[in-house]
Amino acid sequence: MINILVTGAGSLLGQGIIKTINKSKIKTKIIGTDYFDTAIGLYWVKKGYLLPDVLKKSNLNKWLKEIVKICNKEKIDILIPGLDFETSILSKHKSLIEEKTKSKILVSSPNVLKVCNDKWETIKFLQKNKFLFPKSTLPYNLNQFLKHNKFPLIVKPRFGSTSNNIFMVHNRVELKNSLQNCKKPIIQEIVGNQKNEYTCGSVFIENEVLTTIALKRKLKNGNTIIATHIKNNSLNAFIKKITNKLEPYGPTNFQLKLTKKGPVIFEINPRFSGTTHIRSIFGLNEIDIILNKIYNLNIRKSNLRYGTIIRYYEDFFIRNKNLI
Repeated sequence: MINILVTGAGSLLGQGIIKTINKSKIKTKIIGTDYFDTAIGLYWVKKGYLLPDVLKKSNLNKWLKEIVKICNKEKIDILIPGLDFETSILSKHKSLIEEKTKSKILVSSPNVLKVCNDKWETIKFLQKNKFLFPKSTLPYNLNQFLKHNKFPLIVKPRFGSTSNNIFMVHNRVELKNSLQNCKKPIIQEIVGNQKNEYTCGSVFIENEVLTTIALKRKLKNGNTIIATHIKNNSLNAFIKKITNKLEPYGPTNFQLKLTKKGPVIFEINPRFSGTTHIRSIFGLNEIDIILNKIYNLNIRKSNLRYGTIIRYYEDFFIRNKNLI
């Protein structure tokens, strides 16, 4: 049995990871953590724990001690982060946690996270490695940028991966207002159209791309609500190529649009995707693939399915006395 700790169990990402583990061919025990007793994922696991708010810097050491304590108490084999901000913390303190436990932390290096979490660094990485990228600028060079690029443009936070504070601007007035309401903004051209937007994933361990997948998607409030899996060998080859250049550890998610010139990446997330469980329904269980590689389990891959998945809400009842 492999004991897995999933942090951020109540997030959309954490929920998807837990659901995917539960579909695994491998015998596992799942432990979950979160910050709220109403986090739904805590009630889908063997045991749930509440953590101190690590976004308060004064709680960092307490948070790390609690993670180490849980890993040792539950004999955790592998820890999978389910929240973006935890990914950065776990990457920075990976060696410390692994030295004090027998757990592996499934997270990429700080250098990889820098490339992915800072959209300006993402652009520089894409440019350096000769991949297509959206024309972009920072505020200091905006006037020069506007001489060569037309409205509409996109203004969004340079850091982070949520859909909050993203503005489509059609003129200088809207541009000025958006810059005032967007923390540390980056300004980009609009590439392609929503009909050709894809969420793509890969798994990279021990200098090998173990798998890739590309899903055409429809978004609502920044999340995928409809995903279509169509066989696309050239796009999967592209994802494999860029993954080899990035050299992450474990899963990576690429958001891109297909254009006449080729795929244009506009965001890279160094973690599992919010569509992780959707991918498992299509026959690609990335958790299985990772555990199979790390622990040499020789598990047979499932056959891929092609089609469309539509997301919907579910309701879950918990007795008040059973709240964590």
